[in-house]
Amino acid sequence: MYVSRRCLLFILSLILVFTASGCAYRTPIKIQPPVEPPEKYSIEGGNKPLPDRWWESFGDIHLNALVNECLDANLDLAQAWARLSQAQALTRKTGAAKWPQLGFEASASRSRINIASFPPDTGTERDYIEQYNMGLAASYEIDLWGRINALDEAARLDMRSSRLDMETMAMSLATQVTQAWLSLIEQQAQLALIHSQQSSSRTQLDLVELRFSRGLASALDVFQQRQQLAAIEAQTPLLEAQIAILSHEINVLLARPPGTPLIGIPAALPQPWPLPDAGFPVYLLTRRPDVEASRLRVMAADERVGAAIAERFPRLSLSASSGYSAASLEDLLDQWIWSLAGSISATIFSGNAKNMEVRRTRAVVEERLAAYGTTVLSAVQEVEDALVREHSQREYITRLEKQVDLARHTFTEARQRYATGLSDYLSVLNASQSLQQAEREALSARAGLLSFRIQICRALGGTWTAQLSRTSTRGENL
Repeated sequence: MYVSRRCLLFILSLILVFTASGCAYRTPIKIQPPVEPPEKYSIEGGNKPLPDRWWESFGDIHLNALVNECLDANLDLAQAWARLSQAQALTRKTGAAKWPQLGFEASASRSRINIASFPPDTGTERDYIEQYNMGLAASYEIDLWGRINALDEAARLDMRSSRLDMETMAMSLATQVTQAWLSLIEQQAQLALIHSQQSSSRTQLDLVELRFSRGLASALDVFQQRQQLAAIEAQTPLLEAQIAILSHEINVLLARPPGTPLIGIPAALPQPWPLPDAGFPVYLLTRRPDVEASRLRVMAADERVGAAIAERFPRLSLSASSGYSAASLEDLLDQWIWSLAGSISATIFSGNAKNMEVRRTRAVVEERLAAYGTTVLSAVQEVEDALVREHSQREYITRLEKQVDLARHTFTEARQRYATGLSDYLSVLNASQSLQQAEREALSARAGLLSFRIQICRALGGTWTAQLSRTSTRGENL
């Protein structure tokens, strides 16, 4: 009993010495972007708060249904949910090392031996030995240096990063669906405009042919007008193909077959809602899930530095077992045995491998810290670019509308001069082509303004993704 007490005191002394010497072997780094975001944007936004689910600002119930269906059914997002489930399982697996490991074992054996008899002429006798064992065994590693805790915390940070990656994908998908929906409306509106221009060109062709039949116009005038009509008609197949492609894109985003018909697509472009307040660039650190995920990856890498440093120190493990052992099954429960042991293991020489692992993990921290800075700057750039495009596009639309108005007056004047014989038909043809081109450009410009508005909302991030949840086939709420 005296020896057992000395062993126990020895183990406790080692624990106290190692714990005291290892309390401050590493100081966690302070995580901040290598380049601080600016205090404000170079261009101001609007004065209205940014709606969280910004696509609802279009006021279209069919668009809302498309986005919701995409968030429920998209296969890329399903992969992100599965990766999150994997990260959760790995986190629980890593955290299991913080608990004692308990096992059960039962065995039975029978062996034969030969026993020499006396006198020798009688030969040998055969005998059998039986052994039965049953018991529990437990083992536990004391986390003296925080290695197990650091690995567990790193796994938890990776899991949170996976969640934020899923939220980033959800934001991108909502943007893709809305952008494709808007492009589909634009192409349908362009097709309707082309049909209207075709009708006007046919009317103009009828008038030229009538004048030609009366000797008031030349054959050249007729051929020029027919050429213009053919040029307009040639654009129809391309627009129809683009409409079909955009429809396919939306269906695939919703995990539908590409040829599934879409319903409820408006015939005209929606009106833009008020420009939202962009706030301050520092808000992006909390409103952008990709930025937060990048920061958490720096923290996870720093935790693994601690685990690599702790790997260089000795490990202290405790083990215990208790059970029964007997030579016969009837006596098994009458012979109880137990054992308690402690062990210390350390690497004396590893060819500097463990020091190199520490250096590697520290380099990973530097890499991810630089990536964090890049993510922050890219987020600020996206907002800046979207604001610049928004302001420039509005100015462009204003000037383009003036151009359309002037082109319409020019066409009217050219047609009147041609009707009175003051000019040839070429001036009418040129004025008509300029007007039609300006009308198509104005329509594209209005759609571009809405597209830039979508980019502003996407770049500013949001908090709506935090409420996303999905029930897996096992009933776990992720």
